[in-house]
Amino acid sequence: MHSATLPPVSDSQIQAVIFDYGGVFSSPMFRGLGEFEIRMGYPSGSVLELLFGDKAYVGVEGAVHLTDRPVPTETVTHDWHRLEVGELTLKEWFEGVQRRAPAVLGTEIDMAAYLQFMADMPVGVHWPIVHKARALKASGVPIALLTNNVAEWGDHWRATFPVDELFEIVVDSSDVRIRKPNPNIYLLTCERLGVAPTASVFLDDNVDNVAAARALGMETVHVGDNPFVAVAELDAILTRRATR
Repeated sequence: MHSATLPPVSDSQIQAVIFDYGGVFSSPMFRGLGEFEIRMGYPSGSVLELLFGDKAYVGVEGAVHLTDRPVPTETVTHDWHRLEVGELTLKEWFEGVQRRAPAVLGTEIDMAAYLQFMADMPVGVHWPIVHKARALKASGVPIALLTNNVAEWGDHWRATFPVDELFEIVVDSSDVRIRKPNPNIYLLTCERLGVAPTASVFLDDNVDNVAAARALGMETVHVGDNPFVAVAELDAILTRRATR
């Protein structure tokens, strides 16, 4: 297994850029969840805990800022995480949600209402990030996509923008059975790129994932609500550590 003991970020050239999918190329998956809880009369934060068990994303109320965030030592602690590493099927995850709902929400979850909410919030694409990835590839900078994702959703999310056209290297947690922020999935991605972690930049909207990448010596961009800001931060890193 890969070792997670690596030197800090260096001043050498950046040789590769690694992108997350959700919240980086796509709009955040948690947008509007607070409004849904209010509309349904569920306690604040309860639906997020029931479904995903994660408050480390941009736009999630109560999320801890990057500077305050320790690197998690356990990366599979919720059914959603088990789904992302292929330990559960999507059907089993939905069954677990309904089973746990009374204890978390104080009542059964209205799955029809939630599914309608999701249907009304289609995945948007951050085209400035797509264009930046395309420009990097055209200039000869190796790029990779590193995503925590669900096997049953593979065809859907890959169709949201030209994934296969842009990326020769896609590391999907549900395929490799490891999820961020486990350091081994970053090391696997860098190995497939043929670069050291310290010669790479990683972009993600989840502070735990970013903190774990930083701990490996990777340059990082914590992607927020504005994709143009993320592109500017990436450009600043690439200028400071001029890409080949």
